[in-house]
Amino acid sequence: MIVVEGVHKKFGSFAAVSDLSFRVGAGSICGFLGPNGAGKTTTIRMIAGAIEPTLGSLTLDGIDVVRSPRLARRRLGYLPETNPLPAELTVSEYLRFRSALWGVARHARRPAVDRVIARCELGEVKHTLLGSLSRGFRQRAGLAAALVASPAVVILDEPGTGLDPTTARSFRDLIRSLRGEHTVLFSSHNLAEVEATCDHMVLIARGTLVARGSAIALRQQGAVGLRLEIEVTRFDAATIRDIAGVIAIETRSLADGWTQLVVEVEPTHGDALSSSIGRAIQATGGTVRRFEEVTPSLEEIFERLIARPRAECVR
Repeated sequence: MIVVEGVHKKFGSFAAVSDLSFRVGAGSICGFLGPNGAGKTTTIRMIAGAIEPTLGSLTLDGIDVVRSPRLARRRLGYLPETNPLPAELTVSEYLRFRSALWGVARHARRPAVDRVIARCELGEVKHTLLGSLSRGFRQRAGLAAALVASPAVVILDEPGTGLDPTTARSFRDLIRSLRGEHTVLFSSHNLAEVEATCDHMVLIARGTLVARGSAIALRQQGAVGLRLEIEVTRFDAATIRDIAGVIAIETRSLADGWTQLVVEVEPTHGDALSSSIGRAIQATGGTVRRFEEVTPSLEEIFERLIARPRAECVR
């Protein structure tokens, strides 16, 4: 389990993190998200024990990171965004070195290395120099190194960066296989990757917590309304805007002469509102070729959540 409780971090007069609290349950995979400058990297470094918080507490698997940093780090496996691998070592040599570095008993090192080579599907390249590996195998080698000491907690910082779609999909499957055995904090800018991999998410902005929960819960928190996309020949925008339940309307001219209406509506009005809009278009002599309810993307939801005033953020 990871517990971040009332954490603040200041660099001089600049507050990088302010009163941040969240928990990652044992055995779960948590997406850690936020725009550039949100405080993600600072938070990860505090959890990893690289820097100390100005105020607040952090625990890994029940160990206080500030009071017992060495003991806490023994509970942690970490794959950084820039995965530094010594080019002159083979995969097996590197993993043996990492197992010794993390204090794996001498008699247990070979079984530990064999286990993570199999787990991360590195068998075909175990005698290959790290400097000769593809990006995908380099990431697998980095993850194997993070897992070789069987840590309770694993932090993955942008692990899918630079991977082609096929390799990224395979790597996501590998990350999902960690569920139940390890507690995983997964930082990424790729929201589709996070949604496909994680049990729940923590969203921060301006150094503080904005929202937390499953993808479904975050969609509900950030969904101001439903969106209807309608392609028509003729319409009266004022009439549609005056229909009860319509929040906003935008128009876009299409290349073939038709117009796309993007109508944001209150979710509670449902089918009745769609019928009212359809009748309003029909009354102006317009023809409809597409009328579709569109679910806002996770990117749109997050933009809405991040844009909320600080006072409305989750505590």
